[in-house]
Amino acid sequence: MVHVIGRRLIVLVLSFGFVFSLAGTQVQLALAHERVEVGDYVLIVGWESEPVIVGERNAMLIEVTHDEEPVTGLEATLDVEVHYAGRELLGNLLLGDDPGVYLVEVFPTVRGQYELRLTGSIADEEVDLLVEPEEVLPAAVLQFPEALPDTRDLQSQIESLQTQLTTAYALAAVGIGLGAVGIVLSIITMRRK
Repeated sequence: MVHVIGRRLIVLVLSFGFVFSLAGTQVQLALAHERVEVGDYVLIVGWESEPVIVGERNAMLIEVTHDEEPVTGLEATLDVEVHYAGRELLGNLLLGDDPGVYLVEVFPTVRGQYELRLTGSIADEEVDLLVEPEEVLPAAVLQFPEALPDTRDLQSQIESLQTQLTTAYALAAVGIGLGAVGIVLSIITMRRK
């Protein structure tokens, strides 16, 4: 009897531990958004759908509050740019479903770190922010049961094959040229005999 109660207690403790570890994971995902203060205003910046995966339509989400109240009308006073590896996309600040929530639609095509630059003003506060939301991951992290090839890897393989093909063409041209010279020399040798 005591042995059965001990087993049940161990199972119960392990179950609670598992549930709390899952709760910790949920909190960690929720904290992937970045909090920035501009004067008395609080901006929460992140991706609308996380984790962010290459090749999936998404949007950068910007939530703006003042004294915990949503701030509206910023689509007319803020400009937004999305940056990646020296490239720039001028985005449109769209209204989200909730007051004070704004979206910038992005279709990330390359994995890595994207940046969001906000400029303009919120009421009398000047805004010039550069924020790095969660990194964009390759699609393979969620593909199951087999991951599709990564586009960067495929591009690298294509470039390598193109280089090899160019070399093969050059060698073939040299071979054809040497073969033609050999034929001409053999014809000259046969005529002399």
